[in-house]
Amino acid sequence: MSRPLLREIRAVNFRNARRLTLQPGPICALIGEPGAGKSSALLAVRALLDPAFASPVPFGDEELSIEATLGDGREISLSNRDGAPPVVHFPADLRADDLVSGSDHGSARAVRDSIEHALERSPAPRVAFVRGLEACVGTAEGVVFAIEEPELYLAPQGHRYLYRLVHRLAQRGNQVLFTTHSPGLLNVAALEEVNLVSRDELGVTSVERLRAIDVDDTFRALCEFDAERAELFFSRAAILVEGMTEKMTFPFVFRALGHDADREQISIVECGGKSNLPLFVEICKRARVPYVVVHDSDQRPGREPIPSDLRLNALIKRRAGARRTIVLEPDFEGVAGFRSRHRKPERAQHRLAHAHRDELPAPLVRAVELALSSARLRPPTYS
Repeated sequence: MSRPLLREIRAVNFRNARRLTLQPGPICALIGEPGAGKSSALLAVRALLDPAFASPVPFGDEELSIEATLGDGREISLSNRDGAPPVVHFPADLRADDLVSGSDHGSARAVRDSIEHALERSPAPRVAFVRGLEACVGTAEGVVFAIEEPELYLAPQGHRYLYRLVHRLAQRGNQVLFTTHSPGLLNVAALEEVNLVSRDELGVTSVERLRAIDVDDTFRALCEFDAERAELFFSRAAILVEGMTEKMTFPFVFRALGHDADREQISIVECGGKSNLPLFVEICKRARVPYVVVHDSDQRPGREPIPSDLRLNALIKRRAGARRTIVLEPDFEGVAGFRSRHRKPERAQHRLAHAHRDELPAPLVRAVELALSSARLRPPTYS
């Protein structure tokens, strides 16, 4: 993928941000709490790149400035836009109507034409939005797209398709910045696309671009087509488990303890096997998400330990930390009280769906309590 059109954006006293610095890649997904400044970041880009944009509103009585470093190292500002790329802005409040606002010059005009043509062909703005971006893939080059909540009015399948459209736009030499609350537009195997936005009590907006993580193509594809794992970016805490049986079981443990995992914004993340647990631990660390790891020891009483299992267990404990690691002896079946692996999910559900608190396996209770204590140190992201 080519270098970003905008390497860094700096705003001072713009809207609700006293200071804001953003270092976006070719794809820049902005996530964070309500009021953190995600939309302000997009508007700062629009205000800087679009000469027709109304005079920006300063934060209080202080002097306002917006500057940027372009991909080739040149500097631009509100008073000197020479060399600035065109911008097309998609505000959320226009998603049910005109869809797009922004500049009419250069390549941006071609993008607006594509969107307007799509609107003429489709009476549904949500369809026109997708069709317009499809047309842009073949026509736009060197354009900055600033999109507020692209997932609005679309089904989950549309979110995943948009994710691929965004990549195609970036591969054409465009830069796409967007705010989102949808896991379907994020990928835990592409952390470099995720930017965490927060705002302190002084009005300083911080944007942290996550460091890329080294994964193979199989893992990257697995996470792209199973977007549910990206839910952890919006979590107050995550329980990382080996497979679907544990993922299906933990909600019953929460319920038996008088809690609801969804209400607490705790994600139970199925990691696609024990060997992926260290990788998901690193993802949680980089995304600043508290985690608990639950896995089988796979060490059978009376049997010689398998060296590869011992090495993997030690690696998980070292990466996750002993306090955050819950080991099931010898495995989930043994802890849950049944031996056969036949119809494992159904048997686990039957065993725990109606269990009382004193009937719950102690390691599972410990995992839930640890996740709850971690989650409650963070504010909820809904009101």
